Amino acid sequence: MCILLSGVFLGWVKSEHSPEEAVQVASSFLKMLEESHFSQAFELSVKQGYVGDSPEALQAISARELCKVDRLVSTSPFQSNGNRLRRLVMGRDVEMPQIQVEFSGACLLGVTLRRTARNEWRVYRFARHAG
Repeated sequence: MCILLSGVFLGWVKSEHSPEEAVQVASSFLKMLEESHFSQAFELSVKQGYVGDSPEALQAISARELCKVDRLVSTSPFQSNGNRLRRLVMGRDVEMPQIQVEFSGACLLGVTLRRTARNEWRVYRFARHAG
């Protein structure tokens, strides 16, 4: 039994952590843009820089960068459950300060999210790119 539990724990430690909350924010942001709900999408952004400083600026950026995506491809940087556990035990922040979420469909679309001081994920940048 102990060997089985050790194997399960080792498998969990080495497996990739999925940043579900960041993926959800990125997915919601893109859905709101697709539905032309620019004010709501703007609320999920950092409200400056690459996403613009207003819903109107976000709308102009989305006209250039947005494409129809239908699946999540990946998140980066890679985080193992063991790495997160190690940071927790050492008293460090467990969450990464920035995560890249990749989607694909009519194009490849990357959404970069940053964690705010209030510990919320917000969209910092989104752009279509070559594979």
